[in-house]
Amino acid sequence: MPWVEPNRHGWIIHPRDDAGWEALLREYGGDFPEPLQRVLQVARDGGCSTVVVENRYVDLDYRSEYSAFWSLRFESPSPFARRMHFFRAELRDEQIHALDEAAAGYLGYSILKPLSAGAVGRTVLQPPPTLTSATLATVEDQVSLFGNRLRVRGVPFVQQDGEYLRCAHAAAWICHYTAHLRGLVGRHTTASIVDQTPSLLSAHRALPSKGMNLNQLQAVFGALGQPALFYGLSNMPRVRGVADPLPAVGKNGKVLAAGHWDTRLFSVICRYLNSGFPVLIGGQDHAFALVGWFREGDEVRFVACDDQKGPYEIIDSPFTHYKAPWHSIMVPLPPKVFLTGESAENAAYELFLAYGLNFPPLRPMADGLRAGTLQLRSSLKEVRAFKEEVQAQTTSDEVLRALRLARLPHYLWTVEAHDTAQCGAGPCVYATALYDSTSYDRSATLNILSLPGVVGVYPPDGGGPVVVSGGGAPWQSMLTAH
Repeated sequence: MPWVEPNRHGWIIHPRDDAGWEALLREYGGDFPEPLQRVLQVARDGGCSTVVVENRYVDLDYRSEYSAFWSLRFESPSPFARRMHFFRAELRDEQIHALDEAAAGYLGYSILKPLSAGAVGRTVLQPPPTLTSATLATVEDQVSLFGNRLRVRGVPFVQQDGEYLRCAHAAAWICHYTAHLRGLVGRHTTASIVDQTPSLLSAHRALPSKGMNLNQLQAVFGALGQPALFYGLSNMPRVRGVADPLPAVGKNGKVLAAGHWDTRLFSVICRYLNSGFPVLIGGQDHAFALVGWFREGDEVRFVACDDQKGPYEIIDSPFTHYKAPWHSIMVPLPPKVFLTGESAENAAYELFLAYGLNFPPLRPMADGLRAGTLQLRSSLKEVRAFKEEVQAQTTSDEVLRALRLARLPHYLWTVEAHDTAQCGAGPCVYATALYDSTSYDRSATLNILSLPGVVGVYPPDGGGPVVVSGGGAPWQSMLTAH
């Protein structure tokens, strides 16, 4: 049938076996089907039994790309997309105009573009069941399907087309759309991201696109209102309590690139994934987004949205990844987050150590930090989220009142000292320090301190500290996983 069927609203498909799913892949996968194959597999893993395909869908992102680039072709593709929706329930065509959202079991959507390369447009799918315990930078998206309001919580994904959208544009868009759905920035289309790319920073002409270099990426994130922290793997920050690895040497006797051995990347990346911010990775001629992590035994596994692979790709190790060695890490953040995670963590380490050494009842804290049995875990948290969640951390109404009435910045770096022997067995947070995210890396401003038996709040503008006894640690961790 033609791409736009004038007499139909859409199609109902019930792929009951491998052949049914493979037929969908053949129809829509194009020349690079692996991303769509992964999209369909995630839906299938979620228990999908009904696929609804919207006909003649006007997609904001694809229409922006069409206007900026594809319409310039002598033979241009259709300006319309299709949108594929996935449901657990087995639905009939006569039901889809009046759906019961809960009964339908909505799993998410994927927009399909009439392009042979880069067919998968904006996509948000519920994570597969295997990632239930993972820390993921998920957001809630809402769509309207024939007037039915549907919601899905997942991580955004999009595929590059190789001519207009390249891998760096796709990864930047994933970071941007996540921030938009969190309410941090206004929405920009994919074409807007391409248009924001400063051509003066590249030797290549703007179109067809050759991709973005790191300077262009930083300029784009600045234009989107998400200035990015940059970490080069050849110059990773040193953090108290995080081991400095020994460089690995190759067969020729030369030191290998840091992307083959520098384990400090795990702590840097996890700090921001703990905070709900995707992390952009630069590898061998490729960029992609890390959107989560989890533990498998003693190993940390990353979860990626790589436009060449699909959503929720599991990365067993950055050192054996198909684009290793990685060379850079970029983290787009709200503009007023000046304090870095490692500076907050270093400040907390020194603070906890000083209290442990100078107050005999807290000596186990100093001993634990030095022995590594007390380990620090950090996350950037919105103050409203902290004040909502802190009720679960204390049984003291006096402590709760002091924390909820505290005058705090919009974002706080939360640094928890975890007693590793207690993790998974109950409250494991021995001490917590919260820092002003707008303060300076060399002098992080302490806002709240929780120690065993006492909680202190330190107001701005020279206000006197509020100290409440009897309601301190151990707390439950505010992290999904640690």
